[in-house]
Amino acid sequence: MGAGLSGMTAAYTLLRAGEDHWQVYERESRVGGLARTVEIEGYRFDYGPHILFTIDKEMEELIRDLLGENFHAQERRAYIYHEAHDLYTKFPFQAHLYGLPVQIVKECLVGLVEAVEGQARGDFDPKNYDDWMRGFFGKGITEHLMIPYAKKIWTVEPDTMDFSWIGRRVPTPNVERIIRGALGDEVEQVGATSNFWYTKQGGIEPLPTALGERVKNVHLERTAERIELPAKQVVFADGEIVPFDQLIFSLPLCYIPRFIPNLPTEVQAACDGLRYQGIYCVNVGIDREAISDKHWIYYYEDDFPFHRLSLPANFSPDCVPPGKSSIATEVAFSDHRPLDRDTAVQKTIDGLIAAKLITPDDTISLVHTEEILPAYIIYDLNHAKYVGIIRDYLGEHGIRTVGRFGEWQYFNMDHSMRSGKTAADEILANRT
Repeated sequence: MGAGLSGMTAAYTLLRAGEDHWQVYERESRVGGLARTVEIEGYRFDYGPHILFTIDKEMEELIRDLLGENFHAQERRAYIYHEAHDLYTKFPFQAHLYGLPVQIVKECLVGLVEAVEGQARGDFDPKNYDDWMRGFFGKGITEHLMIPYAKKIWTVEPDTMDFSWIGRRVPTPNVERIIRGALGDEVEQVGATSNFWYTKQGGIEPLPTALGERVKNVHLERTAERIELPAKQVVFADGEIVPFDQLIFSLPLCYIPRFIPNLPTEVQAACDGLRYQGIYCVNVGIDREAISDKHWIYYYEDDFPFHRLSLPANFSPDCVPPGKSSIATEVAFSDHRPLDRDTAVQKTIDGLIAAKLITPDDTISLVHTEEILPAYIIYDLNHAKYVGIIRDYLGEHGIRTVGRFGEWQYFNMDHSMRSGKTAADEILANRT
């Protein structure tokens, strides 16, 4: 169920193993899930900004093979804007303190030393994300940027979040690297995205499109209504009933109650307890070229409704018409911070002017919005328990969940593809 990257990679893995007794069902009219691109009046916007990067050699080989000559590697130009000081520093903040006011740099470095001393004493025993930031980076770095940004993107207080998701998401350079980054700007980039990949043409969608061209048995515009257990069959909106031995489910885990009626009380409660946020993408076309040389920029201050924006033309010139520019912004929302759709576009444009990316005299040639929900998993303190309860129950009935939303994890595209392959490999292993 679901022809996103995880579901399609699972199908491709089965196909390459010589299996053909499987089917893929997708509600939309094309494959890709969230890895899609919309083209409007010559502008291309991804369905939420996407980039590719991985340390998984097998997934790298697959991605390169799928994209072929359309594959393009480039060095990251990512920055953080500080409106209070009207300056940019390189991303990540903790590795590039140089240029900030001396007092802020001092507070960040002193806090870092105190954190290192605390770790040496064995005091580092975080209970939540707030504890982790303070214990790892110290008070200065945490309070000047990390907490404000965390609140903005996650829409909840960091002390209500777990920190098991961090992994490659929060770059953790060593102390020497942080100090060198405070004393000068000529230091190497850090983090998994320091070099990333994108396409030369077509936005991100050529990746799932290429995968879809290799996979057969794909049924588009098919809406599943329910999964009947213990009968192990999927009932579709058109009345067709499809039995299954093994089901790979790549839809959001929080949707399980929609598909499976009369869940056990514990499983229903776990589904109800899953937390997530959405992203409202406000995409803007500008009648002026080369408005910035940056790939993406982070915003942590309250004057900006968006927490991040991207400049698609700098990913690939193919994303904008000749002589134009575009900006893709991301506004986070959730039950904790509702979205005001009536004012979101104007607030975004006002924010872009405040950020000095556009001027009041610029001609805005296009405004396009997309709402993605769910967009990111919120790792609250019950996350692992609830996900475990749901996946254990589904596993008892031959249902494997895959992808960002099926596994309910903070996955990149390579993670989602790996997730699908792993599920298929497990099915194959259990048959031999």
